[in-house]
Amino acid sequence: MNPEKPSANAVLSAVVAFGLWGVLPVYWKQLGHLGSDVALAQRVVWTMVTVLPVLVLSGEWPGFLRSMRDMRLVKAHAWSAFLLAINWGVFVWAAQHGRILECSLGYFINPLLNVLIGSRLLGERLSRLQKLSIASAASGVGTQLVLVGRIPWIGLLLAGSFALYGLARRRSPLGSLPGLAVETVVGIPVAVIYLIWTQQSGTPIWGTASAHDLLLITGLGVITTIPLLGFAHGARQLPFALLGVLQFIAPTGQFLVGALMYHEPVGVGSLVSFGLIWLGVLLFCSDLWLRKPRKA
Repeated sequence: MNPEKPSANAVLSAVVAFGLWGVLPVYWKQLGHLGSDVALAQRVVWTMVTVLPVLVLSGEWPGFLRSMRDMRLVKAHAWSAFLLAINWGVFVWAAQHGRILECSLGYFINPLLNVLIGSRLLGERLSRLQKLSIASAASGVGTQLVLVGRIPWIGLLLAGSFALYGLARRRSPLGSLPGLAVETVVGIPVAVIYLIWTQQSGTPIWGTASAHDLLLITGLGVITTIPLLGFAHGARQLPFALLGVLQFIAPTGQFLVGALMYHEPVGVGSLVSFGLIWLGVLLFCSDLWLRKPRKA
């Protein structure tokens, strides 16, 4: 790949991934009557159904089987599966209960939290701009508490769980697809047992069982796997600075969906809070571009 010109295919893959993550709240809203618990369990099952054929087609099936025989690796991914379940569960619940703006806040904070974790747990040094970006984002969270009158627990939980998930995956030798497959296998027994128990308790696990609901439920694996593969492709080929900037497409999309499509209230306190967080994002992106290799 020409270092002076990132692959258009890689850029498109990353844009599609972040773009899909940005509009996913619309998908979850359509399944609001299903309940976030059932939707999460169905997501685990249908992700497995989708991932297994992709593993075979991509030639990664033998590696996946070897990974499943390594109990140390399976235990490590049980932890990352737990973190991912928290992240997915909170996101689905928030999207279905009119809290999409708080989801976007979490994913705006997430990259800044990654930098902070890197400095505290991985020994990475923070630049002056990175320190300012983290301080600005922290001020935005504090503003939510003072002006809005509540701790933005949804945003903090989403940012924290995904940052810790990223740390857990960083320490794993598995690639994106096999790693997701191992995590899904770990979660499958819990998801299936929960769905069986829910069905026997009289709660429908297929929604209204209409063609619309069945299509959305069986599509859960696709909407999970496609953006993940797009992100993995982009992450392998794009400069870190470009990927870092592109990732803010997702929370931007979520913010626009929440504010413009579902008319979630954006008060003065929220605007001040988001303004400070966006300032942190701007400082973060500026640092990425200033630190990139001259040729890139």
